[in-house]
Amino acid sequence: MKFRFKKFRVYQDSKDYCKFSRDIINKHIKKHDRNLADQIERALNSIVLNIAEGSADHSDAEFSRFLGISMRSAYETVAGFDLAALFEYIDEDLNKEVEDKAYVLVKLLASFRNKLKNKEI
Repeated sequence: MKFRFKKFRVYQDSKDYCKFSRDIINKHIKKHDRNLADQIERALNSIVLNIAEGSADHSDAEFSRFLGISMRSAYETVAGFDLAALFEYIDEDLNKEVEDKAYVLVKLLASFRNKLKNKEI
């Protein structure tokens, strides 16, 4: 494979979370608050793109740093959706579903980063 990040499960799962979340943004948030929608979308993109960017370097320490940025971006999406729920653009059930998916993704990112630090990948 020409680009090693494409083989990582966490990359695939990040894309799935991005798609799932963007569908919610397009259906529920954009019509009410374009700025919030754009901010959440940037954070979603950051999750995926930082995995790819970090994998390009041959330094595990640098890759680990980029995975940390991806994790922080996932946290940002949770806060964005929490604001959307506060402003009643989405209901609490949908917000909880996003949060649950983000939690799983953050755990995967953390696990992947730990494996990287321990040279298990």
